[in-house]
Amino acid sequence: MKINDFDELIKYLDEDTNAEKNIIRSNYRLSSNIGEYDNGSKIIINEDKEGINTSFPNEELTEAKFAIKRKLRYCNISEHRHEYIEITYVLKGELVQSIEGQKYKMKKGGFCIFDKNTKHSSEAINKNNIIINMLLTPKFFDGVFIHLLSDDNYISNFIVNTLYSMNTTQNFIKYHIKEETTLHIILQNLLIEYFSESTRSKAAINGYLLILFVELSRAITKSNEEFINKSHKAIKEEVFNYLRENFTDTNLKRMAEHFHFHPSYLSNLIKKEFGKNLKDLLMEIRMSEVCNLLEYTNMTIETIINKIGYTNNSYFYKVFRKQYGCTPIDYRNKIIINHVNNTITKSIF
Repeated sequence: MKINDFDELIKYLDEDTNAEKNIIRSNYRLSSNIGEYDNGSKIIINEDKEGINTSFPNEELTEAKFAIKRKLRYCNISEHRHEYIEITYVLKGELVQSIEGQKYKMKKGGFCIFDKNTKHSSEAINKNNIIINMLLTPKFFDGVFIHLLSDDNYISNFIVNTLYSMNTTQNFIKYHIKEETTLHIILQNLLIEYFSESTRSKAAINGYLLILFVELSRAITKSNEEFINKSHKAIKEEVFNYLRENFTDTNLKRMAEHFHFHPSYLSNLIKKEFGKNLKDLLMEIRMSEVCNLLEYTNMTIETIINKIGYTNNSYFYKVFRKQYGCTPIDYRNKIIINHVNNTITKSIF
């Protein structure tokens, strides 16, 4: 069907689904877990090692990368978590959720993003409520959306930590979207496009989602700048320490695996925090180590070249000369001469 405006969208979403009609006919006695299987929700439920119900994307969702659905009404949703990012948006009415044991009431316009580890449940909603759930798999953020992850903002950091980190800390973001704002209009257009199944455009939906995340980033980052600066400072220190210890044989792929970050995100983060790309940063660290070895050891140049990880001697000499304007031997001789002159000066005075 084709949905032309917001009023038609509300009318369409107000209608009870077959699953909801079955719940009403059964006098609301269906299992609370039915909420995780409603309306072709594109997920599979299994218990994790802790016995917590965990939802995984099925083949259809994995291939599509994202899905939007209306939350099932008339049924409590028991505690669970996801192996993807879930966004909950209160389009109409309200929703009461328990997130990590804490109860929250979301009013119309309420917007919440859950990471993969956050356990949450929700109370049954009635006919007066329309709650939207968006399911976003890790693959969703590949391609054009990877540029979003390279930005320096609260949303980007949250998504990267959720999808590419082994950190098991539970996390979620709550926000309230006011009516007639840019975010509100984007969400309306996104939902109208998505639920207009006969004329649905994947390109348009991707466009709305990208703009949605950009606008969310601007809105939420504004009040979290101090947190972002501290977070990036800590990451910068970790990256630098890692490079100092592994400069001989590391590369972007290995670093991304070590930090559990997407390579494109890590590359952009290094460029932003250090003002240079990984190749140039590695070269500076290697040259700094070469200078230390030239000054404080009696190692031969050949031994030093092998120790710092260069396999091409000609390239090493070229890089060193470009950096210091002389050969390694000349650099070492200058240091020796300076030490001798300083010793003589001290003995005289």
